[in-house]
Amino acid sequence: AALREGYERFDPRAYLQNNYLPPRADFSSEEFVVPWKLRCLAETFASGEIHGRTLIDVGSGPTIYQLLSACDHFEEIVATDYLAVNREELGRWARGEPGTFDWSPFIRHVCKIEGRGEPWQEKERRLRARLRRILPIDVHRPEPLGAPLCPPADALLS
Repeated sequence: AALREGYERFDPRAYLQNNYLPPRADFSSEEFVVPWKLRCLAETFASGEIHGRTLIDVGSGPTIYQLLSACDHFEEIVATDYLAVNREELGRWARGEPGTFDWSPFIRHVCKIEGRGEPWQEKERRLRARLRRILPIDVHRPEPLGAPLCPPADALLS
């Protein structure tokens, strides 16, 4: 109960501003953490070994960067998070509501490292189209999503 109460005070906007804007989101060197994460994800999905109909992202938080390379290899992406505030933030981004976090530097960088010459707006549109469900999850329960996903997922990302 105490842990749950602490999480209820989580502020996704403050989290995004603190962790996903400069100086932490620095794209000037491939050795910095954000470009490194994006490169690892791009290389993982470019291998072609991870693909299918449905991908579940376990514990998405209020972020989408981890889904950028995945969206080319799955028809449907299901984002999940324990906190309603994170799911609401994701939903606002997925609907393209004004005032949501600007992920365009991340999307531009992924398009650059994937090297297909794709306009970043197209990747953003594709991710929004494939991010079809944003569900609550509690990994401490026997059925983390409350019930089995139908059809079952082909892959998990966490």
